[in-house]
Amino acid sequence: MDGLYPDITRGMNIVLTIIVAIIAVCFLVAMWDRSSGRARADRFSMGVRLPYGSDQTRVSVARALRARAIAGAWAIVAGAAMAALLLLTPLATSAFFIFYTLLTGVVVGNVIGTTIVAVHERLFHPAPDAPRVARARVMTAADYLGPARLRIPWVIAGAAAVAAVAVGVVAIAAPTRVQASAAIAAAVFGVVAAGVFIALPRLERLVLDQPQPASHSLELAWDDALRAATIMSLRLSCAIAGWLVLSFAIISLTTPLDTLWSSWATQIPTWGIIALSFIYPASTGRPLPAALYPDWLRHPVPAGSTS
Repeated sequence: MDGLYPDITRGMNIVLTIIVAIIAVCFLVAMWDRSSGRARADRFSMGVRLPYGSDQTRVSVARALRARAIAGAWAIVAGAAMAALLLLTPLATSAFFIFYTLLTGVVVGNVIGTTIVAVHERLFHPAPDAPRVARARVMTAADYLGPARLRIPWVIAGAAAVAAVAVGVVAIAAPTRVQASAAIAAAVFGVVAAGVFIALPRLERLVLDQPQPASHSLELAWDDALRAATIMSLRLSCAIAGWLVLSFAIISLTTPLDTLWSSWATQIPTWGIIALSFIYPASTGRPLPAALYPDWLRHPVPAGSTS
């Protein structure tokens, strides 16, 4: 479609950009309703399997999740703005335009927004003379994520690097065997992926080095739950960036073959993003590692016990 119907493709990209921008703005407007924040907090509470313990904790969690949701919405707005700025350029005649403009803005914007919120927001503000609890050692990303979730982005990055090299080799040996638009999209996402993967260790350390003001073990567990969500969000952004490189490299190599697989290959980016969103449920939360729960939640007193 890129070469045959450039005006139609550009028109479709304009419509998609407008739709995405409207959705993002509507989402931002919806964030002004604080009841939606409380509903989001309740879903997150069930996801991480933590009770509030007090109404104030529920308010604090709702406020923190609302700030993260707003940052995510602004990331979508940034992606739509990037797409809008390029709609009148030749890039807008590509069928993959909306991917490498909108998703680039979303990935980069989400990484920046998530980190800023995590660094500047404090879940709890104990009084100066209130008792404090803390972890006995320095925490790492491995303490919040299982081994698989820790490694998945890097496995995807390795596969993406191999696929990118394959595209380069084939493009040199037989240029007609490579679909140009998909190869360009892979190159754009390659730059984005390299940036976010290089920044990932530093950003995670920045998040993990933030203080955790908490008066008791339940508050500390809630702070850990939000930390885990932040780390999952950063890992999700990296995994998506790497997956898009891998996906478009595959598309660029298979499309010229004109086989049944060629048509299925175009679905790889979407299905991969959906799968990764379930692996890293940053917005809905997932149960914490057992060691991060308060002792009374890990070993509840049986009903009817006197102890």
